[in-house]
Amino acid sequence: MEVQRPIVAVASGKGGVGKSSVAVAIGRELARAGRRIGLVDADIAGPDVPRMLGLRRDAPARSVTLARWAHGGGRDSGLEAMEVDGLKVASAGFLMAGGQGLALGSDLGDLMLGRLIRETVWGDVEALIVDLPPGVNFTQQGVLSGAGRVTTILVVTPAEVSHLDTGRALSTLRQVRTPVLGGVENMAYFACPCCGERTDLHAPAPDDRTIWAAGVPG
Repeated sequence: MEVQRPIVAVASGKGGVGKSSVAVAIGRELARAGRRIGLVDADIAGPDVPRMLGLRRDAPARSVTLARWAHGGGRDSGLEAMEVDGLKVASAGFLMAGGQGLALGSDLGDLMLGRLIRETVWGDVEALIVDLPPGVNFTQQGVLSGAGRVTTILVVTPAEVSHLDTGRALSTLRQVRTPVLGGVENMAYFACPCCGERTDLHAPAPDDRTIWAAGVPG
C-alpha cells in the first residue's frame, strides 16, 4: 500500500528567486529539529539541490527511465534517497551527470515528478519538502495532491515582476484549493560587512501589487 505523506511545495512564479535555497534551508532546519524529512528536487531542467548539499554524479547517463510499469511500486524502482545530515534527498540530478541537461515537455516533467515522489524508497520519512520548478500548473498540483496532503510556501524577491508572476501562481493554487502557508522574500538587500549599512538589491514593488496584498502571510 502506497504511503501518502504531507507535502510542503516550495513554489514561485519566476525563476532565480532562490526556491532551492529556501527548500534546502527548511528541510535542514526540520531535520535538525528531529523530524524525519524527505526533500524532492523537482526542478528537472536545473536540479541544483544535490550540489547545494555537496552531492555530485560524474558518470553521464545513457538513458533516463521516466516510468516503471512493472508491479511492485517503489521497491522495484531503483530510486534510492540519499541522506545528508539526517535529510533524505531525491533528485533528477542523481539520474544524470552534473553537466548533463534533460529537456522534457510539461507532461513528461510531471511524470518524473510523480516518480521522484512515489517511487523513491523513503523509509520512515514523515513529510516531504518539494522544490518545484518555476511556475505552477494544474497538472503539477494533481501529481502532488495524488501523493499526499499539500500546502505551499511561495518565494519572491522584492521586484514587481517577481510578485506579479508569483501572484499568477497564487491564483492557480487558490483555484485548486491548495493552502498557502506563507511567503519568503529573498534577496531583499545587501548588508555591508564593515558598517552594516543595507543596500536594496531591487526596486520594491508597490504595496498593492505584492503577494502580501493578496493575503499571503509574510
